[in-house]
Amino acid sequence: MAGSSPGDIVGEVLRSALAEVLSTPWLAGLLAVITLGKLVQLGPAMVHGGHGRDPRRTFSRAEKAEFLERAGHRCEHHSWLLGRCRGTEALQADHVHPHSRGGATDVLNGQALCRRHNKQKSDRPPWRWELNRLARRRESYFPPGTPTAVLRYGPPVPDPVEV
Repeated sequence: MAGSSPGDIVGEVLRSALAEVLSTPWLAGLLAVITLGKLVQLGPAMVHGGHGRDPRRTFSRAEKAEFLERAGHRCEHHSWLLGRCRGTEALQADHVHPHSRGGATDVLNGQALCRRHNKQKSDRPPWRWELNRLARRRESYFPPGTPTAVLRYGPPVPDPVEV
């Protein structure tokens, strides 16, 4: 390998290691499972990413009171088997589409969740079908005339201008 550049040597080592992994069926399967797992984790970030954060992080007291009122002072979490959560204690104002993932700090992106379901939800962006399901379910308990759809993103956040 006289006269080879370090990049050529590294490339050759990587090619031979990949050939070895692919020639061993269980290693190839493991590599495929790991790759698929990483793609599934990246999916929502790729679909919902790219939006700047809303400069305002927390909801006002008036907005929190509005969430509680429109939710009937009850947690808005729904499970497939048990339906709507019956929790009414220690309700928290939550971003349906997380603030950390570009969600707007707006009443239309807010919901009332009990402490347990807010923690369980974490910062995972919801899929469109989940938002549609939430909007349909909200029709049964929101006051008439109240919008049930979720506003994911607010107006574009301008980039700070450097002086």
